[in-house]
Amino acid sequence: MTLPVKYYANTMQGAPQLTNDWGCMTALLDAVLVTGFNLKTIETLTSVAGVATASIPAGHLYWVGQVLTISGADQNEYNGEVRVIAVTTSTFTYTITGTPVSPATGASITSKVAPLGWEIAFTATNKRAYRSKNVLSNRPYLRVDDGCDPAYTTTYAKKAKVTMAQGMSDIDTFVGARAPFDSAYPTRNEIATGSGAGVYDGWYKWYYARSDGNAYDHYGASVLNRPWTLVGDDRGFYIFNDTWSSGGLGGKCFTDFESYRSADGFNTLLCAQEAYQYASMPNSSFDGEGYQSSDWRSRFPRTLDGTGKILMRSYLQIGNNVNPSFTSLNTNNGQTTSGYSTGISWPNGPDYSMILHPTLLRETSHLRGRMPGMFWVHNDSPSFNHLDTISGVAGYPGRTFLLLKVAHGVSSGNYTATLAYDITGPWW
Repeated sequence: MTLPVKYYANTMQGAPQLTNDWGCMTALLDAVLVTGFNLKTIETLTSVAGVATASIPAGHLYWVGQVLTISGADQNEYNGEVRVIAVTTSTFTYTITGTPVSPATGASITSKVAPLGWEIAFTATNKRAYRSKNVLSNRPYLRVDDGCDPAYTTTYAKKAKVTMAQGMSDIDTFVGARAPFDSAYPTRNEIATGSGAGVYDGWYKWYYARSDGNAYDHYGASVLNRPWTLVGDDRGFYIFNDTWSSGGLGGKCFTDFESYRSADGFNTLLCAQEAYQYASMPNSSFDGEGYQSSDWRSRFPRTLDGTGKILMRSYLQIGNNVNPSFTSLNTNNGQTTSGYSTGISWPNGPDYSMILHPTLLRETSHLRGRMPGMFWVHNDSPSFNHLDTISGVAGYPGRTFLLLKVAHGVSSGNYTATLAYDITGPWW
């Protein structure tokens, strides 16, 4: 058995951390996409009336709601992906089907946080090409270069350069369409040019360690573990992380979307911080909009803004890259931010509810499709904490949503938006 939707956070036991070291982003993605983490040996595994109890005397620190992989029991009813329903310091419980022998037997029964089930198609030092294994996907590659380019100084800001590709033959060779791509500067996103503080290194980037304030890349970043959260399934994921000490959680993603075009061969969206700038250029000089925020140049929780969002081809399936934007209900007669200054009260008076609506993908004057699992929050500043869950939302019976407090950077400061993700699934 597999569970379709999973989420992760830096505060989970054994989770990889985003520090000030090259390779942090690929280590994180390896763990949540492919290998899992927080492996434990189960001492005893028993069951009563469809509920299994695993005992780990040394402790486990799993969370209620976490999806784990159980392996090694001779009775298959205990094995597979399971969702934790209750915990104590040394035990956790989950539901099973059937009536297996209790206690379970097996030479070594283990548990770990389950990954999303992706593959690494190609690899090199601090470089990966990740790919969905789901046959219903077009299975494009996500190339993540989390190493220090020879032209870039190792003590500068840390980031992973990300490229989406239709095909690859090795870690450095693309086949077919890719994004971002400019035929006049074909390696702009992959190979640095210049030197010293004048170096240009990357175009679409997942920053994870920058200096505070105006964030010059050539300033060294602080040594600390930065918050992150990731939610996804076997066809895509959304990642939110702080890039400095108080920049908020900036949004990025790599995911298929439900296209409104039949047989869409390019229904995958890449979101990143879009900034082709030299290392000594401050954010405010390149783009003053939200320059002190981890949301800078991605503008993730805003509608009608294509910054940092890219598709390999238009809905016509030909031509160059296109920059779509998110859209949802237009509650403000203009651009909206999810969960912030929406014009709709929290809670909504008539039914005392949270108003959620699917997030759509707009390409010029067309709706290209629907984002999987991602819901726009139409109430203004709902009073929930980051990683709280909510169920019983009007219009979504049987669904539980994970609420994320994310960065919304504007010219006047850095504010908090709210996005909702369906963690019941499936998204497809």
